[in-house]
Amino acid sequence: MAHNRAAWNREVANDNEWTRPVGHDAIAQARAGEWSVVVIGHQPVPRGWFPDDLAGTAILCLASGGGQQGPVLAAAARR
Repeated sequence: MAHNRAAWNREVANDNEWTRPVGHDAIAQARAGEWSVVVIGHQPVPRGWFPDDLAGTAILCLASGGGQQGPVLAAAARR
């Protein structure tokens, strides 16, 4: 675990884009119904992969610990 922590701390220090959490604007937009998530590259995941209403939906955010997908999906579910 210490090895992984050190590796991710280096990525943060190098400003790796996948270590930057989403900002307040992205959360506000998600609450308003305007949201997208990216998991590979820079293309958003198709919205058709998600139900129209996320409220009450269990979503596994596998390998998404950078603070990007989970907060956006949680905010979208609380509309």
